[in-house]
Amino acid sequence: MAACASDTVAAGPRLVEKDDARSEIWKYFAYFADSDGKATDKSRPVCRQSSILTNLSPSYFKYFNFLPLQKSAATGSERATPQGQQPTQQPTLQAMFEQHNKYPRESKEVKRLNRAVAEFICLDQVPVYIVDKAGFRNLMQNLDKRYDVPSRNFFMYNEIPKMYNETRSIIGAQLRPNKCFSCTTDLWTSRTVDTYMAVTVQFITQSWEMQDWCLGCSALYSDHTADTVKEALEEIITDSWGLDMANLAGITTDNASNNRKAFSEYTWIPCFGHNLHLAVNKAIDIDRVASCLSRLRKTVSGFSRSNKMSRLLKDNQKSLNLPQHALIHDEPTRWGSTYDMVERFCEQQQAVSAVLAEDRKKWHLMPRDTDMTTLETVRDVLAPLSDFTDALILPLMWKIKACLKDEEGDRPLALEMKNKIRGDFEKRYDDHNLQMTLNTSTFLDPRFKGTFVTMEEDIKMELLRKAEAVQLPPHSPLDPGGAGAAPKRNRRDLKSLLCTITSEKKGADHSEMRQHSSPTPATSSLNGEFVEYKQFREISPAEDPLAWWSQHEAQLPILAHFAKKYLCISASSCASERVFSTSGNICSPRRSRLTEEHLEMLVFLAKNLNKTKQQSKKK
Repeated sequence: MAACASDTVAAGPRLVEKDDARSEIWKYFAYFADSDGKATDKSRPVCRQSSILTNLSPSYFKYFNFLPLQKSAATGSERATPQGQQPTQQPTLQAMFEQHNKYPRESKEVKRLNRAVAEFICLDQVPVYIVDKAGFRNLMQNLDKRYDVPSRNFFMYNEIPKMYNETRSIIGAQLRPNKCFSCTTDLWTSRTVDTYMAVTVQFITQSWEMQDWCLGCSALYSDHTADTVKEALEEIITDSWGLDMANLAGITTDNASNNRKAFSEYTWIPCFGHNLHLAVNKAIDIDRVASCLSRLRKTVSGFSRSNKMSRLLKDNQKSLNLPQHALIHDEPTRWGSTYDMVERFCEQQQAVSAVLAEDRKKWHLMPRDTDMTTLETVRDVLAPLSDFTDALILPLMWKIKACLKDEEGDRPLALEMKNKIRGDFEKRYDDHNLQMTLNTSTFLDPRFKGTFVTMEEDIKMELLRKAEAVQLPPHSPLDPGGAGAAPKRNRRDLKSLLCTITSEKKGADHSEMRQHSSPTPATSSLNGEFVEYKQFREISPAEDPLAWWSQHEAQLPILAHFAKKYLCISASSCASERVFSTSGNICSPRRSRLTEEHLEMLVFLAKNLNKTKQQSKKK
């Protein structure tokens, strides 16, 4: 190479330069030219100095495209570099060969890529054995040839447990500064017939942000008695996470008898969605309705299991200008799916009847006239309730009662269904302690403090009694406009629903719902806060109540303490049920041999890892 350092072409064969040459290396090489001045053989470069053919392929020179030579060996002149850029050095042979060597196991690049693969496994809930699959390894080789993917055992026994411990530390640091918290819990049986308890925690931070975390999905090895459930919950909260059960503001579960008994010593809240489901089931279980829905399920199954009938249904939908919608089969554990099934069938009744009428063997699936009347009644009764999920209980309870009022023109079946739902739903919330908790939570919500509260004086007396034990942390006074508002949660549908309910409630005559008692003398600071809090106007249901409290915490410190305690209580146990949806995705038929320990780690990371990463980015 030293002999080829001159840019001057020696006397001898005629040479031609390479077209579109960008690398400095082509200052020292060229091609033999023919009589027309074109390269004779572009696969064999020739040295300009000695006219000797090189055995290097031109494709080898691509490695020098991004590594220009800085100094000409012949003239010693500096190569011009663009302004603002530092000149780069030509790589050594050792550096070139290192580009094809694997990364050392303890290098930063390997650790970074190992963590990225582990996060991919946990966040996307894919099997760990994917790292041994040929397609995944081929993908990683195309992305970075120097990275050698470790085996599945490395991720399961090293990287994922390490990431699990780090995530637990982050969540533990979030939990420690906050005294009050609430929980949801539920039990789940996997496809391997193992029982697990899921526990989630909700709390309001010092900066008035609502946070929720999954504390675990632990296996139970004994019967599901009240004592077992209580002991398992206390073990997770106290022993595993170091939280004090005395700071538990409330626990939300379904209506199972073992849950009611297990958590009777704490503030127990029945799941709003589960209560509504049980109440609606009372109406669905009416003989006339149940028999009609049974026949409807057979009709829907006939279409879902027959390709021919499905094709004919689509053809009739086009000819009748009906929406191209498939029939829906309900899920017995979700009353909303029953409403969807009925509503969709009423929409497609003409197309369905047209298909069944063409085949005499399918006439038994044809809906009767009385069945259509029943289905329309079921649809009309359940339609107003279909928007209610988990939210503030008292506003929704008022709306549900308003929707279930008897009206003129109601059919006898509609009246019977309304009475069944209304009676069962009211019975599930007639406990005095439960009503006190719900009214206190609503009273401390600046959106509804003067509209839906029915036990205001009892609430004040209870808060006065509890205020004696409140120890407020020292803090500097805040001016009303100085506190930053907490970010609003993206719940547009719920906000719209609450705005509608509040406007309807304020327009209705609800004077009889108020309880009037002689006012308690303002002898304490809390009584003074009651007076000041009452003077504030209600904010819009679309606004964030936590942002309001962050601005008024300095003015109402004791009430703000109680607001953090009561506003973190969940109205529904759906958070725990979502944990089981994740568990079902992880414990699939092809992964049924996962141990309880590994399943808990994977579920925990699937629910929490992304949140911790987002918080790290904010910091």
